[in-house]
Amino acid sequence: MSTFEIIEVPIATVAVVRREVPLAEMTEFFGSAFEQVAQAVAAAQGAIVGPPFGWYHGLDTDPVDLSAGFPVSGVAGTPDAQVRVVRRPGGRVAVGMHVGPYDQLERTYRELESWLGEHGLSTGEEMWEEYLSLPEGDPATWQTRVVAPLV
Repeated sequence: MSTFEIIEVPIATVAVVRREVPLAEMTEFFGSAFEQVAQAVAAAQGAIVGPPFGWYHGLDTDPVDLSAGFPVSGVAGTPDAQVRVVRRPGGRVAVGMHVGPYDQLERTYRELESWLGEHGLSTGEEMWEEYLSLPEGDPATWQTRVVAPLV
């Protein structure tokens, strides 16, 4: 069972690739988007300053309106044709840690939804996942931080 808390997060400057992605193609999208963003940031002589993330612009859809990328510094605008530098919102969020394979994230989301209801809290249509460990080795040890802005 996951533990959740409410914290304040700052607005973040992020470089992302945004697409509508069918659920069946999400793994492939993440891999190519992270690589493309990393290359564009390096070419622009910027820096990646945080973990990779998936930013969902709507809930429970297929295809998913999804941005994938990294927090960055020293980069602005459009470093290449597909990569955009934007600001990810800050403010009060509910956060929780998922430990385990990505295909079990749904359990953490159900727990978060229940926790929010118990505390009389609501989220908007956007949220993101921060991938704190590389998807290698034992999937049971992978760490994903789930971040849900509160309304």
